[in-house]
Amino acid sequence: MSVTLTTTPHDGTVPIESEDWVEGGMPRQSYASPWSTASPKHAAIMRRQGRLRETFVQAVIESMQTYLAPPTTLE
Repeated sequence: MSVTLTTTPHDGTVPIESEDWVEGGMPRQSYASPWSTASPKHAAIMRRQGRLRETFVQAVIESMQTYLAPPTTLE
């Protein structure tokens, strides 16, 4: 699974700090968009951006769950 990385901050994006990268990185301040997920085919991957720390990945997953949760009904 993957999420979109962007250099534009939006409400709900998760900022990626330099210490979040285990290897690789981005040349500019970047953000993960937890509402924009994909399961890309292996052939579609042109190059690897890097690898992020498990704590960062968990933070994105927690944020993603708010988009996947069923809506609450108002009574």
